Amino acid sequence: MRQVYPVHHTTRRAFLRAAAGTVAAFASAGILQACGGSTAPTATGTAGTANPASASSASGAPTSGAAPAGTAGAQKRGGTLTTVVQNDWVRLDPMLDTGSGAGFSMLFDSWVRWVKDPKTGVWGPQPELIAQWDLKPNEMVFKLQTGVKFHDGTPWDAKAAKWNLDRLLFYPQSRDRGTLTGVDVSMENKDELAKLADPTIQTFDYSSKAIEVVDDMTVRIKLLRPIASILATLGDSSNSNSPISPTAFQKLGRDEFSRNPVGAGPFKFVEWVPNTRLVLERNPNYWKMAPDGKPLPYLDKLIYRLVIDDSVRLLEVKSGNAQFTESVQGKDIAGVKTDPNFVFIDTDGQGISRRMPFDGKNPASPFVKYPELRKAMLYALDRETIAKTLGFEAGTPDRYMFGKSSFAYDDTMPYYAFDKAKAQQIVKDVIAKDPSVAGPNGKIPGSLTIISRVVDRQQSEIIAKMAGDVGIDLQIEVLERAAFVSKIVQLPGKPASDYMISTVQNPILPGDPDATLRQVLHSNGGQNYPHVGPFDELIDKGASTYDVAARKATYKEFMQKDYDLALIGYIWFQKYNWLHSKKLKNFTEPPGSSWYFTDVSLE
Repeated sequence: MRQVYPVHHTTRRAFLRAAAGTVAAFASAGILQACGGSTAPTATGTAGTANPASASSASGAPTSGAAPAGTAGAQKRGGTLTTVVQNDWVRLDPMLDTGSGAGFSMLFDSWVRWVKDPKTGVWGPQPELIAQWDLKPNEMVFKLQTGVKFHDGTPWDAKAAKWNLDRLLFYPQSRDRGTLTGVDVSMENKDELAKLADPTIQTFDYSSKAIEVVDDMTVRIKLLRPIASILATLGDSSNSNSPISPTAFQKLGRDEFSRNPVGAGPFKFVEWVPNTRLVLERNPNYWKMAPDGKPLPYLDKLIYRLVIDDSVRLLEVKSGNAQFTESVQGKDIAGVKTDPNFVFIDTDGQGISRRMPFDGKNPASPFVKYPELRKAMLYALDRETIAKTLGFEAGTPDRYMFGKSSFAYDDTMPYYAFDKAKAQQIVKDVIAKDPSVAGPNGKIPGSLTIISRVVDRQQSEIIAKMAGDVGIDLQIEVLERAAFVSKIVQLPGKPASDYMISTVQNPILPGDPDATLRQVLHSNGGQNYPHVGPFDELIDKGASTYDVAARKATYKEFMQKDYDLALIGYIWFQKYNWLHSKKLKNFTEPPGSSWYFTDVSLE
């Protein structure tokens, strides 16, 4: 077994950007509706009610904060909420930050907010800085929220929205460019675009032809084809594209703005001490109103403190030095769930999916020569044991590409469950057919390539033992991050190396199914673990319409093909969780790390 030095883990936010969404709610939510009689459906979004599944009426007025959950009377105003976070910030510019992103949803506000339907568990888009949307195959029209200003007084209007959209689409460092490839850029000035590649440029001065100002509060985006995942891309689960003040960015320049950001959120920037904390204070001019007729938020201040160690973060909350954290370790969950001083929230709709991809083209792999061996490997996995051993109370067996928060999720589809006898029989049949495939010990030799992380090492040992029990002899190859990515991840125009089996982890978050699916399995995606493209046609078909019923049917086809080809297996799921003091009122499950503190209060 070859082994190299361990590497630092990736931040959840890096995964979020790769995943970008699940327009989960397009499904059961009536927010996106096909126009009757049209062969090219139009999707129209409107200002929402408390339940995304029933939002149907239009309104550009600020929405009121929700009534306090489980409390009587008015919520208390004032106070400082201290949270402890596990990853540092790199830049306080949502589009350029590659670190934590914690606090960005409160500092900047989002284009669209994702809200969970309590009846279905599916997440859907509700208006935020975009008040209404009209999505057509050849264009998108956004009507903007009225009465909104950035913290420096710059109005939130069509000019500001166009500048921010142009930046998302054309700025060379924008990580959302890949999800916006359906925008019609045929009329753009290539010479002017080329100038943006200059790394010394501190301002952004490009104005596109693709994005138009219709009136003071409306923008239009020209399309070559539908972008089914657009509301997920503009959603708040990744914090990576929230609008910023164009006035402040142009005045301060890229680098200085990244240290002194200006947004339009419920809290304003006060202080950033790298490797230590981020401090925000109440925005007295925020556009949303509370039930008492005064502007939200209720809190005076938010402090985000960097505490990398999981155990120390928990101790900080238990001691009262902080009132909120996320990602309580599985071994600690039972204790905090029974502690009357805290509120623990977890979800089976969001988390980390631990997966097993197979190289689909390696000529030396027995799993390519005999594809049924991939199925044997997946039948060999006792997912319940793996999940509870590694995830404790946070771990559950995994079955599908799509999580329960996605409209594409369908638990009627087939999946691989633990069946040791079936796995053993498949291996015996292959060896009977081709005795040369077996090694001297009578087992079929193979390799399992993993990244050097503690959980991956532990998981690999369990998997190797289970594989051995059915007649597959796996040798474990441990690689540091750069070598692992180079071998497993196949980027467009950059072929990866050959491997046999690997393990990876991907986020399951509110958003659009196309994003994760395209990233992980499309031949032109950002990862393409199997190194082949048998799913390309279905993935492209699923993203080619706003019609939810048609998309669900396509993703059902994908799930069947995914099961049949067995190019990627689903091992176990680690649920996201959040913990806060019982003194914090009205906090609800957020989309990913976009903690929503706008209408919370402290006793």
